[in-house]
Amino acid sequence: MEKASTMDYINKMFPTEASLSGVEPLMKKIHSEIRVVDAEILAAVRQQSTSGTKAKEDLAEATGAVKELMYKVREIKTKAEQSETMVQEICRDIKKLDFAKKHITTTITALHRLTMLVSAIEQLQVMASKRQYKEAAAQLEAVNQLCSHFDAYRDIPKITELRDKFKNIKQILKSHVFSDFSSLGTGKEAEESNLLQQLSNACLVVDALEPSVREELVKNFCNRELISYKQIFEGAELAKLDKTERRYAWIKRRLRTNEEIWKTFPASWHVDYLICIQFCKLTRFVILFSHVSIGGMYMQ
Repeated sequence: MEKASTMDYINKMFPTEASLSGVEPLMKKIHSEIRVVDAEILAAVRQQSTSGTKAKEDLAEATGAVKELMYKVREIKTKAEQSETMVQEICRDIKKLDFAKKHITTTITALHRLTMLVSAIEQLQVMASKRQYKEAAAQLEAVNQLCSHFDAYRDIPKITELRDKFKNIKQILKSHVFSDFSSLGTGKEAEESNLLQQLSNACLVVDALEPSVREELVKNFCNRELISYKQIFEGAELAKLDKTERRYAWIKRRLRTNEEIWKTFPASWHVDYLICIQFCKLTRFVILFSHVSIGGMYMQ
């Protein structure tokens, strides 16, 4: 197929013998074209060779750049790990400093409260010695609140010492209050105009002390109020049931007569009510006991 094409081309170019004279110029033209093609091929080969070398150089450069990049990545990773370690160490230090700050703050607060407690107890001691009941009542509340902050430090000698001192002061206050109340109902309140007010302030101290102090004080007062009742109605004649009205008349008269005295006590104490309760219990006991005694005499 290729051979036939070549022959067709030659026949086409030289159809006659006369046209063969143009073979030489054609050959020169073809050789010239061949030289041009060879030059182009040579240039292309040279260019390809140069391009291959450049490609190798570029590849080598790219490989080096990749290696350098990987090195930098590893370096950055190492620095990041070092930074993370440093951050963790800084966080640990910050936590330690934070704990230290909390402990220092707690210590400063405790020392401040301890100073306040020492001062408050000293002031309370002065108030107790001067019988400044109104001021002492408020101071008792303050000292109780301050003492509550040191419940966890009971084993510390200084705290133990302060608690014992506070306990002694409360005992002194209780003794003063009971001593002052012993004059209530004896007529001294008429002689000393400020006695009832002082005793009213003393009730504030009693409320600031333990509940047992108030119970004991009221019980003692009630018993003292009923001493004259026992003396008047201790006879067997007055223990009869038909004399009961005289007993209740006595308690009514007593309540009316000492109306100003009852106002000395806080209404929440219900002292007049408790006296009536104690009166009823005592009356019932006396009447029953008297009747048992009289019945025993009749049986004999």
